[in-house]
Amino acid sequence: MKMNKTRLLKLISASAVFLCFSVYADAVSDLQQIFAKHSSMSAAFNQQVTKSNGEVVSSAEGRLAIKKPDSLMMHTLSPDEQVLFTKGKDVYFYDPFINQVTIFDKKDLYTSPFLLLTSNRSDIWNQYKVTKESGLYRLVPKKKADIKELSLKFNGDDISSISIRLMDGNINTYNLTGIKYTVENDAFSYSIPEDAQIDDERKSN
Repeated sequence: MKMNKTRLLKLISASAVFLCFSVYADAVSDLQQIFAKHSSMSAAFNQQVTKSNGEVVSSAEGRLAIKKPDSLMMHTLSPDEQVLFTKGKDVYFYDPFINQVTIFDKKDLYTSPFLLLTSNRSDIWNQYKVTKESGLYRLVPKKKADIKELSLKFNGDDISSISIRLMDGNINTYNLTGIKYTVENDAFSYSIPEDAQIDDERKSN
């Protein structure tokens, strides 16, 4: 369970978001310019995990909110509720079904695909080779990782889907709808029950 939770964090928050291929610097610049237009974003998401042959393994629905510099809330509502959110210097993953919260260092989120949507940090962007093709950006990690490729698809300047291709061939796709660019601070708050079990994975412990 511990390894699964750690992998979940890095792939989902770890884990939202190319005609003739652009050179690397131009593609990064284009993408950063799109993200620089807004300081926050919220949307409904529909998630599907598929095998390399197209077979659907699982699906889920929920709400996503992000805000610069590194605030994230991913609230999965169905089929089972799960909550992944930042709080101070930490990241919390709460599973109501087992009433357990796992706590991580926020720096573990700096490889999350979703934080690329809010960050201009060169140390984050330098982890990827970026190419562009007609509204689709492909980001490939420069170092070997669980993620083989990250694809960001746009409708104009609005991101419409985030696809994460894993080394095992599975594809984790988030389709976004109802995008808004004004997000209140309370969108990143969630009350965890006092009797929840705590799994503290911060490196300081």
